[in-house]
Amino acid sequence: MKPVAQRTQLIHLVRALCALVALWIAAPVLAAEKVVIGTPSRGLFEFPTVVAIRKGYYQEEGFTVDRVQMQPSVAVKALMSGDVDYLLAWGSAVRAAITGVPIKAVAGIASRPLHILIARPDIKAPQDLKGKVIGVDSVAGTVDYLSRVALRHYGMEPDKDVKIIVTGESPTRLAALRAGSIDATAIDIAFAVKAEDEGFRRFLYLGDIIELPLSGIAVMESKLQNQRDQVKRFVRATIRGTRFMKQNRAETIQMLSDYLNITPSQSAKAHDASMNSFSDDGLISDKAVNMDVQLARERLKITKEIPLSQLVDWSLVREIKAEK
Repeated sequence: MKPVAQRTQLIHLVRALCALVALWIAAPVLAAEKVVIGTPSRGLFEFPTVVAIRKGYYQEEGFTVDRVQMQPSVAVKALMSGDVDYLLAWGSAVRAAITGVPIKAVAGIASRPLHILIARPDIKAPQDLKGKVIGVDSVAGTVDYLSRVALRHYGMEPDKDVKIIVTGESPTRLAALRAGSIDATAIDIAFAVKAEDEGFRRFLYLGDIIELPLSGIAVMESKLQNQRDQVKRFVRATIRGTRFMKQNRAETIQMLSDYLNITPSQSAKAHDASMNSFSDDGLISDKAVNMDVQLARERLKITKEIPLSQLVDWSLVREIKAEK
């Protein structure tokens, strides 16, 4: 064979090998499943999913992830329609499941509140909140409930002793506090430490007085039945995000600072104060879930008993835990 022909064959062979390598490298990307996460707001409660995205845990499980912020009630409808695959709004998911919507919580993220009751600097003591205006996220929302718990903790009756108004998610409530539109609010701890540095007064960390799930992963029962492997992979990646957050303080603090636009010092305070509120393995106690059920039944005026099996399915997190 002539040298020119040999060189030509060699070139063709190299090109073919390069093409095969390129296809091999691109295969995981081409096969990646796109999933959409519905989250009610930015905050520490959803941060394990942010960590899982940034550390590539979802990608390792074969996903490309899109996070969409939306009001909890809208997010539930989006989950039902299939526009959202996974929902982090625990309270709204549980309330929907109680009313008969086929939604299941399959993993817990934050098993206790991550909120601090803060107030304007001139309010010296919690009792001074009497007659003042309290800002919450939504009517009958989680922050509304936590605010009422905090007020009763200090001996006040919410609907009698204070005025409660809706002012939106944590950053918006902090802005309202700065503007003087409200006098106090129960706010995500990451924003609360920022407010403290600005001179606002801290009264109470809600996670110290109540065991109430704040966030978790909810899916439609049909997805759990028909795409169980996908759900398991998603849950596993999220749990890895939680574990990384709890075990790698320095890197987590930097990520949290960047994500929520707070200083490293504020991020460190938020991290250290909140880690005990996160579930290590995706499980939430029956006691905590039952408290949420009781709250939902009161809001919805439901008298019948609701079995936990109608609301939660911990089989996947138990499987993942056994795989360690």
